[in-house]
Amino acid sequence: AKVPVLRVRDQWMWVLPRAVLPLIVHGRAQTLLALELGPVAAFVFYALAFILFSSSAVQAMTRMGAAYGYFDDTAARNNVPDAQSWRVLGGVAATLLVRPLLGVAVVYRQGAPAAELSLLLPLQLFVYSCVLDAWYYAYHRAMHEVPWLWRFHRLHHVAKHPTVLLSPFADGEQELMDILVMPLLAWACFPVNFPTWHVCQCFVVFTELAGHSGVRLHWAAPMTGAVLRAFGLELVVEDHDMHHRHGWRTSANYGKQTRIYDTLFGTTRPRAEGTDEHVDWARAVPML
Repeated sequence: AKVPVLRVRDQWMWVLPRAVLPLIVHGRAQTLLALELGPVAAFVFYALAFILFSSSAVQAMTRMGAAYGYFDDTAARNNVPDAQSWRVLGGVAATLLVRPLLGVAVVYRQGAPAAELSLLLPLQLFVYSCVLDAWYYAYHRAMHEVPWLWRFHRLHHVAKHPTVLLSPFADGEQELMDILVMPLLAWACFPVNFPTWHVCQCFVVFTELAGHSGVRLHWAAPMTGAVLRAFGLELVVEDHDMHHRHGWRTSANYGKQTRIYDTLFGTTRPRAEGTDEHVDWARAVPML
């Protein structure tokens, strides 16, 4: 059967309200109650919001896998190894806490309008995503191709058919780079205010979780897919699924938000099921 489509606009309709809601709540508290959140309170509030957002995304992607199936469905999807469940839990906790902590420590300004988002938000998200992916591509490719770095990435590639819960399954060194260093470098190159940062991180974690879901859909990265589709540079779920399925020490599809840098440096791998002629462009499915 042909691969159905999850439209970028439907992803935006799912992600954006959930990402913006805590900003609106915070903003109303500022204007109606004259309440300002100090750094500790802001961290607790936005960490809770990020946890709820990520949990909702995991549940939605699990439902979508059950409804639409998975790529390479002749092989079972990998489960969390019993002996490594503590590592996965640690990775989940780090992802959900370190990103809000970084945002509050570096970007947050007490007293600044909490819901101050620009009409240029889609452009800001696009640029941030491309900058983040430039750093990520270089680092990710190095983890595969530089011999002494591979040991920090090897564990993540034990999963050949990952699920959304295996997204944070990695060694501590890789987790540190993924959730702290890469976002910080991207923000240093393209600084945005805290509300924009929060929305960015919601879209980023949504894309990262989707990339490990394996759900059999033409599912493009929401921050960049609509623009890059015209140039054949959009990243879809199958691209990262192929990276896991066929990658080890040498691999392809190193990007996590786009295929810009894989295309520039000749490291793309052709899609197996979701090629243009095998996508059912007339069948758009919803987020569940």
